[in-house]
Amino acid sequence: MDIRKLSLHKIDITKNTAEKIEIDIKKETIIEYVNNLVDEILDSPNKRMYRFKNGETQVKSSLDKLVKDDVEVEKILLHNAERLLEKEVHAHAQLKLKNLSVNIQKGSLLHLHFVQEGISKVLICKVEHDEYLNELSFDKNNGLNTKKKVFKSFLLFLDTGHIYLNDKNNSKYWWDDFLELNQLNTDDKNTETSLHEIDKVLTAYKTKYYADYLIVRNALIGHYRSREDFNFTTMVDDVFTKYTPISIDFPKDKIINRIVALPDSKGFDTQFTISKKDINKRIKTHIKLSNNLYLNINDYVEDLKNIIEPVEEHGAKYIKILSTEGYETLKALLKK
Repeated sequence: MDIRKLSLHKIDITKNTAEKIEIDIKKETIIEYVNNLVDEILDSPNKRMYRFKNGETQVKSSLDKLVKDDVEVEKILLHNAERLLEKEVHAHAQLKLKNLSVNIQKGSLLHLHFVQEGISKVLICKVEHDEYLNELSFDKNNGLNTKKKVFKSFLLFLDTGHIYLNDKNNSKYWWDDFLELNQLNTDDKNTETSLHEIDKVLTAYKTKYYADYLIVRNALIGHYRSREDFNFTTMVDDVFTKYTPISIDFPKDKIINRIVALPDSKGFDTQFTISKKDINKRIKTHIKLSNNLYLNINDYVEDLKNIIEPVEEHGAKYIKILSTEGYETLKALLKK
């Protein structure tokens, strides 16, 4: 990696200050830190694609100066830091008005222009920045945290203009207010497409492994139902990786590999806000019990595996369903 320009500003919303931190980019520790930082962002499967809003917005306009290392670049990057400070102060105030027990993460704004494998890129990210006690002088110093690195990131490929964001919290003040970006895919499209494509993968194994299909699909619907924000890695881990199959030969690893390839092949983001109305289109499951008799599952059912039980006794096969409500409705059918 060839680091062309690196600038760091400490953002402090309690003091309402944005100040430049001097860094020697030739030091091996800094080079190692930046390398690890970029690798962490590029290797993350959880990104979302964006584009700049129309017009000459502030951060967008500053990137050309950053790349050219303009004589005014330090002043321009300070203005970016002050802009982020302003947006964070406003976002913090909004959180307090809503009585939410959530705080804006403390950190610093990093601007980086670098060339990697012949491709020029710009990275802007919010990184953890700690205060520590110098062991020799006992003075308080500031430093970059090498273990907890990235809160939010913006990565621009200058050759294609592609923009990727990585932000676990999907903070609107970051991508909309500060960076002034538009999302390439809407939340509605991401929700519908991702659920549809994952469901298609599962449906391919429906006939041979119906019990596993039913349990996993129910867990998938529950994952979308129970969360506001979608994180692809978390979904794969919770729904698929942690699942213990009923059938010994259920191809869990093969299914996971197919699902991991979906965001790139089917064009949906791996981070977005879940659109609840788009879940309804795909949640219903119909199980035929006999002619003109079906078991309908119309939404996520908690603990489904322990509510429905197939039973075989004395040559007869039937389904046992744990249901107090159903019992009360049908108890008149009990044989005397």
